[in-house]
Amino acid sequence: MRAALIGAGHIARQHLACLGAMPHVEIEGVCDVSRARAECACERFGAQAPFTDAKAMIRSLKPDVVHVTTPPQFHFDLVMEALAAGAHVIVEKPAALDFKQVLEMAGAARAGGVALVENYNYAFSDACLRIRELIQSGEFGEVTHVDVLLCHDILGPDSPFRDPDLKHPFIDVPGGPIVDFVTHLASLVHAFLGEFRRCETSWTKRADSGLPYDEFRALVETNAGSAHVAFSSNTRPEAFWLRVYGTRMQAVANLFETRLTLSRVESGHKAATAFRNAWKEAGAVRRSAFGTLLMKLDGGPGTYKGVWELIAQTYRRLEAGREPPISGADVIAVNRLATSFRPGGRTG
Repeated sequence: MRAALIGAGHIARQHLACLGAMPHVEIEGVCDVSRARAECACERFGAQAPFTDAKAMIRSLKPDVVHVTTPPQFHFDLVMEALAAGAHVIVEKPAALDFKQVLEMAGAARAGGVALVENYNYAFSDACLRIRELIQSGEFGEVTHVDVLLCHDILGPDSPFRDPDLKHPFIDVPGGPIVDFVTHLASLVHAFLGEFRRCETSWTKRADSGLPYDEFRALVETNAGSAHVAFSSNTRPEAFWLRVYGTRMQAVANLFETRLTLSRVESGHKAATAFRNAWKEAGAVRRSAFGTLLMKLDGGPGTYKGVWELIAQTYRRLEAGREPPISGADVIAVNRLATSFRPGGRTG
């Protein structure tokens, strides 16, 4: 399949590295407002031609798949241009800052018979895929509740949200920089619980940071169960905790690491069950310590492994004429929930 990418920034490197490792994919073009950056990406990842005009690239190359990895305020026009040209689109989160634009993009993809895929990379991490396997097999039982907590420092001097020389696009969005991360939270709730019915949110501020908010919490109700999601700029160390509770098992994962621990209902005395689960958890934590170290030193995608998995699955399914792992309906549902998380967003 023939691929093209628009926006050669940080996350684009993961997209391009993944595409370059796929034997049946040709990277035909990379577009960026900086020609030097587009040329550098082409040289580094084996793309054929650099561009500075996205529309010209799409018209010239007629790629099968277009990756849109620009800042989100540019997504809508670029996605619509690619869809109108008959290309499948993989777009970085958030797909758009306006939910009406998400609906329009999804509608255009559906009308054109092409795919619109938003990058929910953490939902395709090894831990999440393993938990979903256990759910699909019936071993996990029914999911009753999900906890998601993202602890990430957006207050430090090295944060892109605090750069005095380059204003981040999310600074002026209601809710501020945290809104850049709520798609991750919403995608995990949707992956395990499906569409939401209503939610209640809390936005607060603990530090004198100049940002509108630095803490976020939400309670979510779905037809399948409930969820509590949170973003904390003040909690240390940084971590991305996912806890999934079921009628037969419980799972705990740190999505910034390789850690996944599972607790099962065991036969015998409750004390013995607790001991066996604790023993297994201790082993999982030890293995995770070494696994996470190797993951971050081996030169691979690291915590972006889910990006590679999602892209690979998407291309395999598109080549086979099948629906991608993220459908247009999924994109709408996740963005509806993410929009409801924002200050002043809808609750149902």
